[in-house]
Amino acid sequence: MSRHRAVSRFRWQAAQKQTLEKWKEKNLQEARESMERDLLPLLQRYAREYPKTASILEIGSGPICISQYLPQKNKTYLDPLLDDFRRMFPGKLPEGTYLASGAESIDQPSASYDLIICTHAISCSMNPELIMHEIERLLKPNGRLLLSMTTHSALEARLHYYAECCAPALCHKTRPYYYSLTGIRRTLSRHFTIVQEMTRSTSFAWFPLFRRVERIFVCTLRPKPTEENGTAP
Repeated sequence: MSRHRAVSRFRWQAAQKQTLEKWKEKNLQEARESMERDLLPLLQRYAREYPKTASILEIGSGPICISQYLPQKNKTYLDPLLDDFRRMFPGKLPEGTYLASGAESIDQPSASYDLIICTHAISCSMNPELIMHEIERLLKPNGRLLLSMTTHSALEARLHYYAECCAPALCHKTRPYYYSLTGIRRTLSRHFTIVQEMTRSTSFAWFPLFRRVERIFVCTLRPKPTEENGTAP
């Protein structure tokens, strides 16, 4: 699905509680090492294009805060569970600016960030479309969005959407949103230009048609219409 109806706050809070419970059973160091191995090399490649004074926003940072390993000095970590993570892992989170809130409304000036990293936060949010608007607002003109997420088969994404609408009790152990590849491409394209798309891994759920793929999208802001080409609003 390309457009989703926003989930209720109750549904979102239940998903956040489940995420917190999962982290209680995880080893933070092992999780960080996995992210360093799988995602960090790509982030470093794009971070090299920006000076050390550049600003980075990491949406859905969790307690890993993968952008802490990038050379830039100005880091902002955003996650609604950050206060919980800081209590759960005392002294383990890096220095930086912390925003313990959802990404639908971010209390920062427009065009504040050179690089925005969004790791699996869209599927766990309350309203993905509002997050897209905020990222678009916060990116500098030459900035980049690096978004990682799991995409599902079109069949599984649609079935999950109908289950959320008609029988939400069936979805209490899932993320609020399932995106197909077509769906996330359409969502991103309403706000950005997708300049690169990569596959990290592929897996199958209990039903063979339910193919799940870990993907990374690299996006830039779309060019603004100009009067010269006759496309001004």
